[in-house]
Amino acid sequence: MSPLTVDRCVSMFSTVFAIAALAMVSLAYADGNDKAIDDMANKAQIALSSGNPEEAISILRRAIDIAPNRADLYLLRSRARDSSGKFEAALEDATRYIQLKPDDPYGYLSRARVYMSMEKQALALADANKAIELAPGESDGYLRRADIYIDMGKDSEAKADEARAEEIDRKAR
Repeated sequence: MSPLTVDRCVSMFSTVFAIAALAMVSLAYADGNDKAIDDMANKAQIALSSGNPEEAISILRRAIDIAPNRADLYLLRSRARDSSGKFEAALEDATRYIQLKPDDPYGYLSRARVYMSMEKQALALADANKAIELAPGESDGYLRRADIYIDMGKDSEAKADEARAEEIDRKAR
């Protein structure tokens, strides 16, 4: 093998080794980062459950700055913002979750809840219907839609959805 070929092989090996080392460092950082984000999400959930939505919002803002594509963070922050009366911001977060996970019915249910807080029942109903379309075998969509129907004064529709939700839950047991 000529000295030039040996130099090329050494150079290629060094490059491949450097790329592999960077990949391992990146993976280690991502794993550590995921754990840190998970810890922040847990702290935010505890704050929200303890009646401190502002603290949850603050924690989640930092988490989203670090991991802007973690959909679950937007869903949780939407709940916190809705609880604190920041409906427009809650709506933005629920919509962002839907953009990241368009086939997840819980994004639509979350946004429907925000629309209800904003007294926009027609928009809430559309999102509840979308959630039911995505997951017709889940009771949550029917329960949310029943709440919307109650707000709209449509008691018979609400009772039908409550009965459907009970039936789904009974079959699941």
